[in-house]
Amino acid sequence: MQSIPYQYRLLILFLLMGLVVAVDYWRNPTKPTKFQEYSFLIVSGLIGSAFGIVNDQITCTLSPAYFYYFKNVPYGSNFRWEVSEVGFQAGFFAGFLSYGIFLLVNQRRKLPLSYRQLLKMAQYPIIWGIVVAPIAGFIFYYFQFPFFAEQIKPVVQTPEVPRFMLVWGIHIGLYIGAVLGIVHGVAKIRRRVPYLPQ
Repeated sequence: MQSIPYQYRLLILFLLMGLVVAVDYWRNPTKPTKFQEYSFLIVSGLIGSAFGIVNDQITCTLSPAYFYYFKNVPYGSNFRWEVSEVGFQAGFFAGFLSYGIFLLVNQRRKLPLSYRQLLKMAQYPIIWGIVVAPIAGFIFYYFQFPFFAEQIKPVVQTPEVPRFMLVWGIHIGLYIGAVLGIVHGVAKIRRRVPYLPQ
């Protein structure tokens, strides 16, 4: 069975969100909340997608083969454009998921943080990703763990293996950094004192 293209899945998601927003306005015309929540999630997803595009443009320069073999991006004149699509998709999902978790944690507070304060938590998954990714990339590049290296040697030319391992490590480091950033952000949300306008 052929999977639904990403753009259609995204459209379905937005249509469902729009339906929930409409129902929320109908049921709570004086104090609807879903529009603000979903706007926050979409902005968060776009922040993640921007980061994903930049990251993948850098890493595809280091190792085009990584995207060819692992992300099924064919070589050609549209290579970088298709890499950007991959970065957008992965980044949007990561941002949407990360800040969805932040939103849920914030709703459990007696005095929830404002959306502006909550959006500042975007820095933690990004900062942790930026810190951990190059460390993981260097470890993969330097040690070239046999378990990972043996998987790519049959399909990647030997001179390309170190750069392939570097990019592989960077991407694994991004996932680890995102998880650490979510944990950091959740801890900050639980402890932070909300801003109360005078």
